[in-house]
Amino acid sequence: MKEKSPGLQDEEEAREATSTESKEVAPRDELAELRRQNEELVTKLKYLQAEFENYRKRADRDAETVVKFAHELLISSLLPVLDEMDAAVAALDGKAREGVRMVRDNLARALHDAGLQEIPAQGRVFDPYEMDCIEQVPEPEGKDGTVKEVVRKGYRLHDRVLRPAQVIVIRNRGETNG
Repeated sequence: MKEKSPGLQDEEEAREATSTESKEVAPRDELAELRRQNEELVTKLKYLQAEFENYRKRADRDAETVVKFAHELLISSLLPVLDEMDAAVAALDGKAREGVRMVRDNLARALHDAGLQEIPAQGRVFDPYEMDCIEQVPEPEGKDGTVKEVVRKGYRLHDRVLRPAQVIVIRNRGETNG
């Protein structure tokens, strides 16, 4: 057996000590790295959970809106029928008038139950979001910008204007437009 010189022996011991330290240090670094990755994944998971919850709420709101306005096209197509029933009630007398009025009231009630509301216009200040001005007329006794007459009723379905009211508005300043 060959004896090692003291210098060589010190070198070998130093290498063994370094390798032992690196074996001990490596698991610590690896553990820290795994903890960092774990925290990163937990953060991503929380973000995805919040994002999914927001998506679910948005989808619920969208579905609610679809259900709320599902009958919009049907109700829009029934508005002229309601207008014609109003005209028939105004034109008829006696029992015929009463019968048509009852049918008109039943139709109006069913539409109201579905969310249809008449836009009040007569005597109110003109509102361009709910009304279409089809004519402006002078009237010395009336207040400027007030609705004098409703030509065609306007309707709202829940909070959305379905059909604006067509109105004649009082205009006392300047020329009249017809």
